[in-house]
Amino acid sequence: MRFGKQNKYKKIIYSKGTIFILLILIILLGESVWTRFSIEREMAARTAQTQAELEALQQRKEELRKRVEYLQGERGIEEEIRKNFDVAKEGEQVIILTGEKSSTSTDMQEMPKMQVPWYQFWR
Repeated sequence: MRFGKQNKYKKIIYSKGTIFILLILIILLGESVWTRFSIEREMAARTAQTQAELEALQQRKEELRKRVEYLQGERGIEEEIRKNFDVAKEGEQVIILTGEKSSTSTDMQEMPKMQVPWYQFWR
């Protein structure tokens, strides 16, 4: 009799309805896994991007810290004053350079044309 019960369960497990339900469950589970995998990949990409931004910001912070240290010193203060204002120390001379007007078009017109004999044209 025991053999008959096992055969009954086998029929239920291997029936078309049970296999169809299991197939649907596997598809739904696969979709859920794929969604989670996609989200994990996106988060990994965002994490890498955020890490790169963090490193860039830390480097910028270090550069600014060095600049602040330099500007707190006497030489840095003097450089900023000279850059923003026209000042000179006692005993120094200041030279102001002014640009010249562009006269390339007038130079070409004022140049005398060279007279070339007609037979040199064929050379």
